[in-house]
Amino acid sequence: MAVTRNIMIGVFFAVLICLNFMANNTTNNSTQVKQCLQSKTLASVTSSRNGHEDKVYLQGEVYAVREIHHPGNYHQNRTGLRMVSSVYKHLPEIKAKYSSTSSQLMDLITKLKRDIARRGMTDEPWALADKWATTKSLVPEPASGLGDVLAALSTAPITAADVGRGGTQLKLFLTLEGGQAVVFKPMRDRRDQIYDTIYGGPDSHEGEIAAFHLSRLLGLRMTPITAGRSLSLRREIVPVSTERLNSTFLTGNAGQMCFYGICTFCKKEESVCENFNSVEGSVVIWLPKRLTLEEESHPWHRTYVKNEFAKWERNESYCESVLQSNYSQKLLHLMDAAVFDFLIQNGDRHAYIRPAGPPDSPVVLLDNGKSFSDAHLDHMDILAPVLQCCRLHRATHARLVLLSGGGLSRALRELLGLDPLAPVLADAHLRALDRRLEHVLAALSACSERKGGWHNVLF
Repeated sequence: MAVTRNIMIGVFFAVLICLNFMANNTTNNSTQVKQCLQSKTLASVTSSRNGHEDKVYLQGEVYAVREIHHPGNYHQNRTGLRMVSSVYKHLPEIKAKYSSTSSQLMDLITKLKRDIARRGMTDEPWALADKWATTKSLVPEPASGLGDVLAALSTAPITAADVGRGGTQLKLFLTLEGGQAVVFKPMRDRRDQIYDTIYGGPDSHEGEIAAFHLSRLLGLRMTPITAGRSLSLRREIVPVSTERLNSTFLTGNAGQMCFYGICTFCKKEESVCENFNSVEGSVVIWLPKRLTLEEESHPWHRTYVKNEFAKWERNESYCESVLQSNYSQKLLHLMDAAVFDFLIQNGDRHAYIRPAGPPDSPVVLLDNGKSFSDAHLDHMDILAPVLQCCRLHRATHARLVLLSGGGLSRALRELLGLDPLAPVLADAHLRALDRRLEHVLAALSACSERKGGWHNVLF
């Protein structure tokens, strides 16, 4: 009964939107009717899939706006996001303009794959990774020796193991042979698991792996080096673990070894257990101590309270206040991070990390686990920084164009295919990246129109 009620509510609001749209537009009636019927079908499917109402709005494609109790008050409460409609206005033009892959795409894929596939470029992978990490990038381009670093992350013997240092999520703090510190995030759920809120559920280990390769594809290169790894709790962790980590080990119902760690949301009843004598997860390299990092509250952070909206959600001109603050010199880097987060659907960037020193240092894209949840849902509010500020690095836009026309999914699929846990992402998530990239380009096209030309948007 509850599901049926949700479906009916979803259909009701979809039809209501359609009738209002047609009442204000007397031309192209056949096209409008077709779009409304499509939205009606999508509303039924979406409400049924999510199991509760008021989750999404529909405008040609699924458009998520967070859960709210009173959808009729949506525009009143989140007036800062009214420009999202301009994305859909420009989307048909973008889809037509970037319908095929670039002839230069394979050159980029070949270069990035070569860095990963080559081995024997260095005998000291940890020293190389340490040398690479600067205030401007964590991995150079090209990155000869990256294959050796990734291989070491996936295979180097573990010499010490402890619980993760702080935070809300289950993780292990490991030391690999040679003294390299890493963070291991174990697999918690299947790759197609969906959560009710964009920041809900445990971290995604596959999201961490995909985020590293995506940052290289986008030319950002500010995500710590990450690789997939399967490890044995019994053989690799227990012999070198601390007493406090040992206290969280237990035996599962099938006799397998499990652990639940120590963190804000760590629970004994939600332990991670070996599957066929191993646990898969992501291994994220710990950045060198010489690279001092500073954490600041993100100007576009969420309230994390249902129906309580942040300033940026209620004010279309919010970016003007940001430009007058100490965030101004970091703004373009925050825009890069917003594009990155929208593509992976990370709505949990409540704080951002940057290297101490130059005020215009790029954002370090740490902690990307809240990503790749629902491949069929795009939370458009993650694009709010770009839509409100209408600014982006020219180089980032050029890379987005290069990866358009299905190029992003193709490139990322090939890079992730070299990871020990391949396939890392489900096909639906790879396809979703192409769809979201089109939305980013449409948002920037709308910005160009609104600001009087690309020279006022790209810097």
